[in-house]
Amino acid sequence: MTKEQYNRAVAINKRIIELQETLKEIGNTANHRICYTYKASSDDYRLCSNWAMRQISEILDRHDLAIRKEIQDEIDSLNKEIEMI
Repeated sequence: MTKEQYNRAVAINKRIIELQETLKEIGNTANHRICYTYKASSDDYRLCSNWAMRQISEILDRHDLAIRKEIQDEIDSLNKEIEMI
């Protein structure tokens, strides 16, 4: 393995770990939901109201599933890339 291959493998592994930690953090779809936030002050973001999010909950849930699938697809792709190194 060359130094470049090693460095790429390390970078890929780091990204896989980050993505896995993200999936763990967002948990399952039953207890987590995508929502919008707004900037309330210079560094403070607040969640938009629940009643507003309920109006578009089906749309948000559909996109949530797509995002989770995209994250898993990236993990799978990176794992395949590591196997080829």
